[in-house]
Amino acid sequence: MSSNLNEVMLHLEETLDEETLHTLEDGVRQDAGVVSVGHNPDNAHMIMVVYDSETTRAASLLHTFQERGLHAQVVGL
Repeated sequence: MSSNLNEVMLHLEETLDEETLHTLEDGVRQDAGVVSVGHNPDNAHMIMVVYDSETTRAASLLHTFQERGLHAQVVGL
């Protein structure tokens, strides 16, 4: 595995229930370069993604959320 791991925080405008969030996270985990995905149940609008920067970029990850029909923004790296 690469040592070029980065993290990005994404803000979702939609309010998703826990089951939908877990399904979303499971799907994002399958994307190339994604190492882990998670959220804090007390702040479910914020999704943290750890990724391999040799394989993907934060902008690509943002695009995958948008392709899933979500309105998301990068709010931190």
